[in-house]
Formats: sequence, C-alpha cells, structure tokens
Amino acid sequence: MLDPVGSTSWHNRHLEYFKRLDALLGASGPANPTIVVIGPGGVTRFATRLLNDAAQPRRSRARKLIGDLARYGDQLLRRVPGMPIRSLEPVELERVLTVPHRLAVVDRSQRILAAVRRDLPSAECHLTDISCEPLPVAGDVVIAFNVICRLEDPAAGMSHVAKALCPGGLLLIDDRSADEHLRSRPDFEKIAPKTHRRAG
Repeated sequence: MLDPVGSTSWHNRHLEYFKRLDALLGASGPANPTIVVIGPGGVTRFATRLLNDAAQPRRSRARKLIGDLARYGDQLLRRVPGMPIRSLEPVELERVLTVPHRLAVVDRSQRILAAVRRDLPSAECHLTDISCEPLPVAGDVVIAFNVICRLEDPAAGMSHVAKALCPGGLLLIDDRSADEHLRSRPDFEKIAPKTHRRAG
C-alpha cells in the first residue's frame, strides 16, 4: 500500500491565521504552549518552486495557471516512491511564531513526518491516523486545516481532536469542517476566522 501523503498545499496558504495565532498567544496564551499540527500535507521538492505564494496578492493569470498546474501535477508526482517531499505548513508556522513553544506534528504518512524531521529536527513527530485512534499528545493549540473533512470517519477524527485540545485552547480549522462538526458543540466558540476556542 502506498504511503498516504495528504493534500498538496502552497506557500503561505495559512499565513494570516498563523500570524493571528502568534498575536493571540503573545497577548494571553499559556507560557510555552504545546502546538499540535495535524495532517499538514506535503508537496514534492520539484513542484515546490512552481507553487503560488499566498503572501503575494498580485499574480498574473499565467503565474496563477503555473501554480495551479504545479499543485495538480504534484498529486501524481508525490505518489512516486522515493520522490522527495516537503511539508510547508509546519515550517511556515515556525517562521511566524515568536512565543516559545513546543511543536508536535501528527500525520498518518511516514514520508510527511520524515520531511518534517528533516526541516524541523526539534519537532515531535507522531505517526497516527486520527480517524482510528486518539492523538498521542494534548495541545494548547491544535491546527487541523483541511484534515477532518477528508477522513474516512470525520466524526471520530473530530472527537479525537476535541479531546486532545486543552480547556481554553485554540483550534485552527477550515470552515467546511467547522460548519459540519463544531456548529452543534457548545464547548467551542468562534473567536476569529478559522479560529475557535474551547471552553475552559
């Protein structure tokens, strides 16, 4: 069976949410918070250079087309065994955060975790399928962009994520997953775009 490398991302896709997280943690967060990134996805090193950069708002149509083609082409390339992979999200999060913290990355792909270890040797890496088993680490912040909605059992995955988030903690999650799984939960309050706080 092929290693289940998640969806292709692109440069600075979640930059604005990471910056807001840093401000929230700096203003009123716990000392040395544990931040858990779930299923950050990956991209081949070949396609990385061709991806669009969300931090650059003005892109020509040709440049956007090249970036989109790189993303779709990458979905085929990354299935080639031994193709070098990068995981952009954890590295970009680390660049933005100014508060001291502990970083843990949870994924069901050995290749993604190997890529994270290569770029961020200090990150804790845990091989876990959250639709089948609980998270092996609790977090003051849990980041799960475009993960829950792609699971075989989204409800179980969301339950495991909620249990792993400390009371008063922050959950960064895509709108689709939030609409389907948080709307009926009184223990979560939306405090900013794609950012929810668990009741403490």
